[in-house]
Amino acid sequence: MYKKFTAPSMMALCAAVGASQVQALEPAVIKAGAFELTPALTLEQRYDNNIFSQPEDEKESWVTVLAPSIQAAADLGTVEVLMGYQHSAGLYEASSDDNFNDNTASAAMSWEPNHRNQLDLTATYNDSHEDRGTGFSQGSGADGIEEPDTYEDITLDAEYVYGSETSPGRLVFNVTNYDKEYTNHRDLTKGRDREDLSGGVTFYWGVGGKTDVLLEAKQTDIDYNSDPDAVVGSFDTLDSTVTKYMAGVTWEATAKTTGIIKVGQAKKDFDDADRKDFSGTSWEAEVQWAPKTYSMISLNTAREPRETNGVGSFIDAETYGVSWQHSWTDRVTSNLFYNFTDETYKGAAVKREDELTAYGLRVDYSMRRWLDVGFSASYSEKDSTQNAFSYERNQVAMHLNVSM
Repeated sequence: MYKKFTAPSMMALCAAVGASQVQALEPAVIKAGAFELTPALTLEQRYDNNIFSQPEDEKESWVTVLAPSIQAAADLGTVEVLMGYQHSAGLYEASSDDNFNDNTASAAMSWEPNHRNQLDLTATYNDSHEDRGTGFSQGSGADGIEEPDTYEDITLDAEYVYGSETSPGRLVFNVTNYDKEYTNHRDLTKGRDREDLSGGVTFYWGVGGKTDVLLEAKQTDIDYNSDPDAVVGSFDTLDSTVTKYMAGVTWEATAKTTGIIKVGQAKKDFDDADRKDFSGTSWEAEVQWAPKTYSMISLNTAREPRETNGVGSFIDAETYGVSWQHSWTDRVTSNLFYNFTDETYKGAAVKREDELTAYGLRVDYSMRRWLDVGFSASYSEKDSTQNAFSYERNQVAMHLNVSM
């Protein structure tokens, strides 16, 4: 099942409906005509010693998150269909104003009429929230609102592949539309609504075995729905166009490693002549090394311009991460991770640079085919040149994953 979907399509859909949370399970499916239904339930009981990510006067709370979900999959020959829905309900013992009810619905279709042509279509809808103390409510902004910002977003993605995995060359065309609109605090959030339209093409050329070199071009038009009145000599609209040209290599199951590395140039051109455009090196890399069948080390890094969360024109972000997944027995697995992000706020009136560090451990025990229990502990820290945005945060949690 799902053999036709490209990796990006599958990863996006599974993440949207929370499938990664129950991947260790071996759930039974319910047959419904051509579809196989897979219901699941996750429960998390978490202690958080700084729920608003504050530098001082931290507020602690127990948090309970219950997330039922269902996936429906059908293999119709040349067409495969995958759909999913998840509801996530969160309860804060010490701050009921921060309770949330999020919903995600996704659908994907892959059509492969022959070995040289493949079309993948994916749609995702989110009705979600941003925790107080994150995004636009960082630092003292958490006290400026009485409940989390809520929003709806829709992502539509189409990808066409010409050429098979065994062809010397392969072309991949991609078009994505992302539309985000906030649904509360409209006096503060109206100016954040935006629509992104991106298109790109990637050319792969086989150089031996399962190794390809690639060339990629991608452009994204970012359009904010509510632009302030244009004033010469001062910042107004954040509308911009981001263009990336990348070259790289991808390989699979070569010397126990799988990976993709891309390096190139990124440009961000603003519609507002008063904002300074950006041009710099950009990269994306993901490498997985499996020295044993039961152990895998993953490395990732990227540099990209990100949309600002209220300070300056944009964020120049560099990310680095490493994780180690290991199966100690048939029933016991662990995941150890470390992430580091450097964010420089370009165009800010007062210089701001944030360094974010996070590390943690999760251990899961498979009690039954349909039941996993787990424990996790994590630490996160932000060190900012503006002290109001610095914080330290500890979280420990128990997890329960249930399927049929």
